[in-house]
Amino acid sequence: MEEKEDSVLIQLQQSVHSNPDDSSLHFNLALYLWEHSKEINSIKEKAAEHFVISAKLDPHNPNAFRYLGDYYSQVSLDSTRALKCYQRALSLLPNDSYIGESICDLLDKEGKESLEIAVCREASEKSPRAFWAFRRLGYLQVYQKKYSEAVQNLQHAIRGYPTSADLWEALGLAYQQLGMLTAAIKSYGRAIELEDSRVFALIESGNIFLMLGSFSKGVEQFQDALRISPQNVAAHYGLASGLLSLSKECINSGAFKWGSSLLEEASETAMASTTLTGNISSLWKLHGDIQLTYAKSYSWMDEKQGLQDDELAFTNSILTWQKTCFSAAVLASRSYQRALHLAPWQANIYIDIGIAVDAMCSLKEKEINNLYALQLPEKMTLGGLFLEGYNDEFWVALGCLSLDAALKQHALIRSLQLDVSLASAWAYLGKLYKKEGDKRLAQEAFDRARSIDPSLALPWAGMSADSYTREIKVDEAYECCLRAVQIMPIADYQIGLANLALLSGNLTSSQVFGAVRQALQRAPHYPESYNLNGLVYEARHEYLTASVFYRLARCAICASEKGSNSRLRDISVNLSRSLCKAGNAVDAIVECENLKKEGLLDSKGLQIYAFSLWQLGKNELVLSAVRTLASSVLSLEKTSVPGCISFICRLLYYISGKESAIKSIMKMPKDLFQSSKVSFVLSAIHALDQRNQLDSVVSSSRCFVVSPAEITGMHILIALGKLVKHGSENCLAIQNGVNHLRKTLHMYPNSGLIRNLLIYLLLCNREWNSIHLATRCLVVCDSDYQKEEDFRSPIEILGAAAVACYSGGNHSDKLSLPTCRGQCLSGHEAIQRLQKHVSRDFPVTFVFCLSV
Repeated sequence: MEEKEDSVLIQLQQSVHSNPDDSSLHFNLALYLWEHSKEINSIKEKAAEHFVISAKLDPHNPNAFRYLGDYYSQVSLDSTRALKCYQRALSLLPNDSYIGESICDLLDKEGKESLEIAVCREASEKSPRAFWAFRRLGYLQVYQKKYSEAVQNLQHAIRGYPTSADLWEALGLAYQQLGMLTAAIKSYGRAIELEDSRVFALIESGNIFLMLGSFSKGVEQFQDALRISPQNVAAHYGLASGLLSLSKECINSGAFKWGSSLLEEASETAMASTTLTGNISSLWKLHGDIQLTYAKSYSWMDEKQGLQDDELAFTNSILTWQKTCFSAAVLASRSYQRALHLAPWQANIYIDIGIAVDAMCSLKEKEINNLYALQLPEKMTLGGLFLEGYNDEFWVALGCLSLDAALKQHALIRSLQLDVSLASAWAYLGKLYKKEGDKRLAQEAFDRARSIDPSLALPWAGMSADSYTREIKVDEAYECCLRAVQIMPIADYQIGLANLALLSGNLTSSQVFGAVRQALQRAPHYPESYNLNGLVYEARHEYLTASVFYRLARCAICASEKGSNSRLRDISVNLSRSLCKAGNAVDAIVECENLKKEGLLDSKGLQIYAFSLWQLGKNELVLSAVRTLASSVLSLEKTSVPGCISFICRLLYYISGKESAIKSIMKMPKDLFQSSKVSFVLSAIHALDQRNQLDSVVSSSRCFVVSPAEITGMHILIALGKLVKHGSENCLAIQNGVNHLRKTLHMYPNSGLIRNLLIYLLLCNREWNSIHLATRCLVVCDSDYQKEEDFRSPIEILGAAAVACYSGGNHSDKLSLPTCRGQCLSGHEAIQRLQKHVSRDFPVTFVFCLSV
C-alpha cells in the first residue's frame, strides 16, 4: 500500500516538474500531500507551498485559498493570513458552507462579531443559495435580540436545511420573542419532531402553552422534558407552575378534589426542584404560592350519612379540614421566608408573607389572641412598602390586611393617588365604607370600580348587598350577585347568592344549587352553608336530604360556639318543616316540642307544629295550637300576619268545616284581612258558601289584590265560585263561569291563563258550537307552553279540540275540507301545530297520536 502511495506521489511530482506553470498539477500535489500528511507539519508545509503556487497561477481557484486558510488557521496559527485566504475563497465561492463557517469561527474566536455579520450578509447578498450565511446570520441576530430580522434569515436558511432541528428551534425562539406564539409553537413542534430530545424546545413550548391558558398541554411538554432531563430545574419549575395554573382552573370549575390532587403533585415537583438548587428564590416563592392556594382551596368532603347524628364526628371532620388548611398556610409562610432570605430586595415577597400569615390567623381565630401575631401581616406589608413605596398594589394589600380602619382608608386612598383608575382600590374602599356604615360613599366607590373594570367581582357583590340603599329589585340584586359568583366563586359570594335566591324565588336554579354545594365544600365551618343547602334541597322537594343538612347546620352552630338562640330556632324550624313535608310528622312534632320547652317556638314553628298534629289526626291539640297562634297574631311583624291568618283560616276549615270556619272568620278583626294572600283564602271559602256570609269581608279584602297576576287569579277563583254556587248537586253551572271569563277576557285580553280556563270550560260544555268557540279563543306560542300547575296547556287544549271536532262533527274521508258547520281547524292543520311541541311533554304526545 505504501509503495503504491509513493508511486502516486512520485508521479505527481514528475508532472509538476515537467509542467511547472500548470496550477492544477500543483493543486493536486498539494492536496495529496495534505490528505496524506498524517498530521506531520513538515509535509503540510510542503503542501502549503504548492497551494500558494497554485493560487498564484490560478487566482480564481477557491479551493486553493480554502486549504491555505486551513493551513494558516490550524498549522501555522496565523489568523490574519487565514482570514485573508478564507475571504478570497468565499468571494469566489459564496455557497460553500465549509469556507463560510470556517471564517465565521475565526472571527467568533477573536470576538469580531460585527465582521462576522458583515461576512454573512455579504455572502447572502451575493447568492440566495448561501444557506449557511442565512443560518449563521439568523443565529447571530437571535443572539443580538434582533428577532424580526432573524425570522427572515432563519426562514430562508430552512429552505436549505429543512431537517435542521437547531434552525427550527431558533426560529421558534425568535417567534416567541416577537409575540407570535402560535408560530413559535409550530416551530418548536417541528424541532421536536426532527429530534425528540430537544429539551429547550419542550420547555419553551410548555411556557407558551401556559401563557395561552392551555395548561394541560403545557404540563405534558414539561413532563416530556423531565423524562429526557430529570435534573433540569427549568422543567421542574415549569411543571409546578403548570400544575398550579391547572389546579386553579379545576377549582374555579368546582372540581375541588382534582384541583387538590394537582396542587399536591405541584408541591412535590417544586420541592424536588429546591433539592436540586435550593438557592433560587423563585423556586421557594413558587412553592409558597402552591401551598397558599392549597390552604385557600382545600375542600371539605362532606359525608352526610351519619355525621348529622354524631356531633363529635362532625366536629372532628371540621377540625381536620382546618388543620390541613392551617398546615398548608404555615408551609407557605416558611417557603416565602426562605425566598425572602435569598432575595431580601424582592418587595413582593413581604406582601406574600403577610397574606400567608393572614390566612393562618383566619383559620385559627380562637387560638390566636396575640396582638403581635394579628398585626404581623400589616407589618410585613409595610416592609414591602419600605422598598417600593410607589407600588399602588402594595398599598391596596395594606388596606386589606390592616386591622385599623383609619390605616385601611389611608392606604387605599394612597393607592388611588398613585393610580386613580385602580379598580381594586375603589372596590375595597367601597367595602370599607359599607362596613363603617357610610352607604353613600360605599355606593359611589363600588360604581367607580365597576365602571373601570366590569370583570371585578367585588363591586357586583357590593351592589347586590346595597339593594336596599340603591332601591333596586331583588331580582336585579340576585343577577348582580350571580355575576360576582361567576367571576370569582368564593364562599361568601355563593352564600350571598343563595340568600338572594331565597328572597327572589330562584332557589331551584341549577346555578344556585352548584353555588351552595361549592360553598359547603370551601367553608364547612359556616353554619349558614348547611342551612342554605337545606333550603335549596327543600325547594327541589328533596325533603329528607334537606333535613340532613339542617341537622348539620345545627351541629355547626354548636361547634362554632358563636350560635345564638335565634339562629338555632330558625334552623330547628326549617328542620321541622322539612320533616313535616317529608311525611315524618312525628319527628317534626318532637322538634317543635323541644323548641317549646326552650321557649323558642315562634309563630312559624307553631304553624308547623299545628300542621303536624293535624297530619296525625290530633285535632284537639291542633285547635289548642291554633288558639295560641291566634293570640299572638297582634304581636307579630306586619309581614308575617297574612301568612298566619291564612294558615288559621285554612286549618279551621279542614278541622271544623265550612260553617265553623266562617263563624270564626266573622269574629276576627277586619284589619287582619288587609292582604292579597288572606283575600284569596277568604274568597275560596266564600266560593263554597251558598249563603254568601263572607260577602262583605271578601269585598273589602279584594281591594288589596293589585298585581296583574293576582287580579287574574282572583277572577279565575270568582269564575270557579260561580260554577259551584249556581250549579246543582250533580252538575256545575259551566255557562255562568264562561260568561264571567268572557267579560274578564275583554279587560285582560293578553292573559293566557284566563284564555286557557275559558277554553277548557267551553270544551266541557255540551253545546254543539262550544268546540269552535274554544279554538277561536286559543292562542298558542312558545311562551305559553310553560303551563301552570294543575292547568292544561294550550297545546293539550288544541289537540283536545281537534279530537272533539272530529268525533262530534260530520266527517268524510273523501273530502279534503272539514264538514262541520263551525269550520274548526282541519285535521292536517291541527296536527302540524301539535308536531312543533310533540317532543316536549307526554300528554301532548298522547293527544297528537289521538289526533292522527
